[in-house]
Amino acid sequence: MSKVRCFLRKYRAVPVTAVSVVSMSFPAFASDADAPGMTSLLGSFTDVAAWMWGEIGKLLTWILGQPILLLAMSLFFVGAIVSFFIRVFHSV
Repeated sequence: MSKVRCFLRKYRAVPVTAVSVVSMSFPAFASDADAPGMTSLLGSFTDVAAWMWGEIGKLLTWILGQPILLLAMSLFFVGAIVSFFIRVFHSV
């Protein structure tokens, strides 16, 4: 609590995260609606995951179509593989 007091004394402002946490928590406690079931939750997650994988596929298609980005990704992955083998063989 003393960190908050020091922050308030020093900057004379309330941290934005504290305000947003307090203001956004009230609607969740004030709603009278029943909690959604696991089936509804899994359905929503499946929809979001399918959308995310579709967008990642579009992004990868675009990246792999650009030669300079393909080269940059290749260097990154080759470097990761080489560093992995260096770490493995150095520990033996």
